[in-house]
Amino acid sequence: MATSLLFTQCLQNDFVKPIGRYEPLPNRLHVGYAESLRLMGENPTEGPIARVMRWAHDQPDEKQRLIHIRDWHNPNEKHVQDHFEIFGEHCIQDSPGAEFAFFSQELGEKNNLIVDSLTLNDFQGTGLEEALSSYADEDCRVGIIGVWTEAKISFLAYELVTRYPGFQIAVCSALTASSSRQHHFEALDQLRRILGVRVIDSVGEFVDFLGGSAEKDAPLVGLNDEFPKVEYEGFDLSDSDRTLVRFLFRDCRHVKLKGLTGGFSGNVVAGSVSHDLHGHEQAPHVLKIGDQTEIGKERTSFERIQDVLGNSAPQITDFADFDNRGAIKYRYASMGGTFSTTFQKAYEQGMPMPEVNKVLDTVFGEQLMRFYKAATLESCDLLEYYWFSD
Repeated sequence: MATSLLFTQCLQNDFVKPIGRYEPLPNRLHVGYAESLRLMGENPTEGPIARVMRWAHDQPDEKQRLIHIRDWHNPNEKHVQDHFEIFGEHCIQDSPGAEFAFFSQELGEKNNLIVDSLTLNDFQGTGLEEALSSYADEDCRVGIIGVWTEAKISFLAYELVTRYPGFQIAVCSALTASSSRQHHFEALDQLRRILGVRVIDSVGEFVDFLGGSAEKDAPLVGLNDEFPKVEYEGFDLSDSDRTLVRFLFRDCRHVKLKGLTGGFSGNVVAGSVSHDLHGHEQAPHVLKIGDQTEIGKERTSFERIQDVLGNSAPQITDFADFDNRGAIKYRYASMGGTFSTTFQKAYEQGMPMPEVNKVLDTVFGEQLMRFYKAATLESCDLLEYYWFSD
C-alpha cells in the first residue's frame, strides 16, 4: 500500500491553461493570466506543476499513489444545467477544456486514478470513497495541489480530514491558486488554522513531505547544458545556488551578478545584467537566494502585498528552490540599466540628510503607511523575524 497520496484538483485547461495577459478568460472559473502563470510557468513543461508531475510519475505505486480529480460534466443532464447557471459552462466531457493542463502523455506509465467530479463534493456520485477504503485506518501523508484554493481545495481537505483521521494533509502555496490572490491566501490561513492542514511554501519541501527527495528525484526542468554563462562578484555561490541562477535565467546566454550589501540575513542579494539567447540586454533584476523554507515564506508574504503596493513594489518574475536552497527573481519598475545600490550603502557613503529624510518619508510615510493603518498588534522577536545573524 502506498505511503503517500497526491491529489490533483481541477488541473484542467478550463481552469488553469496559460493565456495571454490581455486575452479574455475562456470561462468564469479560469484563474486568470497571473495565477495560471504562477502555477504553470511561462512554459508549462518547465513550471512548478510540471516538476511535481514528473516526480510523481516516476514513483512506484507502492510508494506513492496519484489521484487526479477533474470536473467532468455532461451538458444534457438536468443537474449539470443547474450547475452551469451558477458557474457557467466549463469542463464539458471530452472537450479540450476538460483535458488536463499538464502534459500527461509525456510522463510515462503509472497507475493513476482519475475521479470524475460532478459537483463541489468530490465524494458525491464518484468512486473516490471506495478507492480510499483501504486507507481508512492508515497513517498516510497526503498532498493536494490545484485550484480553487477557497473552494475545491478546501472542500476536499475538509472531507479528507473528517473522514480519515490518520491522514497527515499538506497543501503547497506554490502549487495551488485561485482567481483572487487574496481569497487564495485567506483560504490557506483557514486550512492551517481550522483544519490543521500543513501549508508548505516551497515545491522542494512539498516533495520531501510526500516521501521524495527534491534534490535527487525532482530536478529543475528546462536547464540548458551550455547556457547561461554566469559571472558574479562580491559574494560566493554554492553549486546549488549556481543551479538556481542558471534556472532563473534559463532564457539567457550570459548573466552577470553583482552583490548588493546591507542585509543581516546571510542571504545572497545581487543585481543582474543579463543578455538573452539572441544577445539582447534584458531588464535588470534583483536576485535573492537563501534557505529554501525562509525564501518560500518571503515569496508568499510578498505575494500577499503586491496588489496593495502596485508599481511601488518589485514584481516577482520567477522563483525556484533546489537542494534546500530557494531563490526569487525580482524586477523593479524604477530600475534602469545600471546596478542598484542599498540605502545602507548610500547612507554610509554620506548621503545628504535631506535625501535621507526623503527616502524615509517615501518608504515609511507614503508606501508602508498603507499597512500601518490596517495593522494588528502581535508579540514577536524582531531580530528573529528579520533573520538577524551576528
